[in-house]
Amino acid sequence: MGTDITETVESFPSPINIKVHSFMCTELMKLVHSVREIFPEIEAARPRCESGIQSLVHLNIAIDKAKSLIHDCSESSKLYLALTGNTVLSRCKKTKILLEQSLSQIQNMVPVMLASKISLIITDLRRMKISLDPSEEEAGKTVKTLLKGYNNTGNSSEYENECIRIVALKLQITSQKALLIERRSIKKLLNKLVEGDSDQQKKQILMILLDLLKKHGHSIASVHEENDSIVQSQVYWSRGVDYSVDREEPPEEFKCPISLKVMYDPVVIDTGETFERMWIQKWFDEGNDICPKTKRKLSNFSLTPNTTMKGMISQWCETHGVTILDPCVDFSADVSTWENSSSSVTSLSSMYSLQLPVVDFSNLSLSSLENTRDMDVELSQELDDSLPWKSQCKFVDDLMARLNDDDRGCRFISCENLIESIVRFLKVARDINDVKAQRIGCLLLQILITKCRSIKVLSNDAYELISEFLDSEMIEEALAIIENLSSHQNHRSEIASSRVLTQILKILDSQIIQFQTPALKILYNLTSNRNFRSLLSSDLIPKLVALSEDESLSKYGIAILTNLCGNQDNKSIIAETEGCVSFVARVLESKSCEEQEQALEILLSLCSQSIEYCRLVMDEGVIPDVVSITINGNDKGKAKAHEMLRLLKDVEEPVEESPPPVYDVLKDSNNFQVEKKTSSRASRFFSKFSSKGSLAQKRKV
Repeated sequence: MGTDITETVESFPSPINIKVHSFMCTELMKLVHSVREIFPEIEAARPRCESGIQSLVHLNIAIDKAKSLIHDCSESSKLYLALTGNTVLSRCKKTKILLEQSLSQIQNMVPVMLASKISLIITDLRRMKISLDPSEEEAGKTVKTLLKGYNNTGNSSEYENECIRIVALKLQITSQKALLIERRSIKKLLNKLVEGDSDQQKKQILMILLDLLKKHGHSIASVHEENDSIVQSQVYWSRGVDYSVDREEPPEEFKCPISLKVMYDPVVIDTGETFERMWIQKWFDEGNDICPKTKRKLSNFSLTPNTTMKGMISQWCETHGVTILDPCVDFSADVSTWENSSSSVTSLSSMYSLQLPVVDFSNLSLSSLENTRDMDVELSQELDDSLPWKSQCKFVDDLMARLNDDDRGCRFISCENLIESIVRFLKVARDINDVKAQRIGCLLLQILITKCRSIKVLSNDAYELISEFLDSEMIEEALAIIENLSSHQNHRSEIASSRVLTQILKILDSQIIQFQTPALKILYNLTSNRNFRSLLSSDLIPKLVALSEDESLSKYGIAILTNLCGNQDNKSIIAETEGCVSFVARVLESKSCEEQEQALEILLSLCSQSIEYCRLVMDEGVIPDVVSITINGNDKGKAKAHEMLRLLKDVEEPVEESPPPVYDVLKDSNNFQVEKKTSSRASRFFSKFSSKGSLAQKRKV
């Protein structure tokens, strides 16, 4: 199953020995140590099934990748590491993703107490900030500049000399000892190279770096060895301080005893202890009948919401600017299986624009340090705006085709950064009216939004661009993007506050069903959030009535009205919009039980509001259809139909002025029998249909 995880962790170098990217690597090491501590429990608890074993294999692979990355940053050349900083960043991000996904898989296969420990590590992984040290990033840019202007004539310009001094200072190559170590590191990399085109390219790069050190070594080794080690130590620890965040710890009583996290939905069990609902329910689902905190046997397994605790936690979070996520969503995150990808799109490295003689930098990659080509570094790079337009289009087209066929590809991409560059690409395509480029850009954006779960929000520029596409040839692609975004809770507020919403409402008037259908789906998703219902109703409801004649669209209209009727003001708009109640009443005749339920829910919300609305509903002649649903509908429909009849039973139409009562006089030998003929229409109906049995009997007659 690969390298033993304990050996892997123990073979990590000390943080102080990491030459470049030390903070990033140290954070990764801490998380690997956390995994090491619980790994024996994971092995003991793993299910004896193929998926369980496979998850452990994946975890070991992730640990091996972390080990490889950290060793490279400890043993390789500082100059080369700075030069390939983006590649190192990409490897670290991929390793983080692999660790998170393998642990998420295992989390669903182990007992709840172990799952809670894994959950803490996953939370730390998600909070881990991965970025290049600004000083090392600047050094890398300077090295690129040196390479670009390099000449092998032996002449040393003052500018070149100053650049190498700056790089040496930023990378702490400031003594004879540090200079010697750097030269040896470059020579080791050269000795590892094998014959081949890509190796020859790397070889020439390393030889240039070695030559630069030789030419300028006397000017950069100006600091004593003792000072060198002190400065390195100070730089390392200063990085740790820069990244730290002071945050007040929440009170212990706010944390679930199982997960040790602040509770989102606190509930009280039989022993009086409070737990996070999801975690204690999982504990019970595993067959446990004792309190996980007190170990007392439980007489029942009821869960009572702890509203007092919930209020205290909410107040603390508001005071300290903290957001508590629903653990049910967190726990059920994407845990589908993953594998290493071996293919890649055409390389478009950030060093593409360097014009060195003989050397082609387009394939420059730190992966050659390991003599491996199984890492898709190119997938993690942003689209380079400096490339020729045709090259940018080819990049987007190749990446779109790759990701469209490979569901796993997005897991190795920094999606948010890539989306920003794709939005810039789309802006240019719009400005030059390149329809084909706009289309492939939109399709790639749609794929990224669909498959990348890490995307939290889109920029205002992105929404502004999409709103423009909704009024162009790209309307179909733009609708697909917005429909996908609207299905996620965290994107709805941005959609509702952008110009996109105005364009969506306009599309409803287009009379093109191909566009109206996704527009209605988007509006249904938005109205699922109660915060946006009042924003849409006054303009939207009349449009839904206008679309109700089309059966393929009316089902979306009735679903949206069901969402809207939960708002008090919307009930008045529904009742007062011409034709709206008639539209809902017609849906009672639908063959779809779901649509019948939705129509009944809307009518019930109106009838429970006022007697006037009850009479409005009665005027539509709904009673026969409601009675039919009480007999032929599903369980939910029958319940709502009976409630509807109960509300309508005591409602009579206003009594109109009429002549005096008419009497029938029947002569008899003893007296006159007088019968008064007066009764309201509603009274006669409900006297005949006073029970379900009599209804059925009447139906048979």
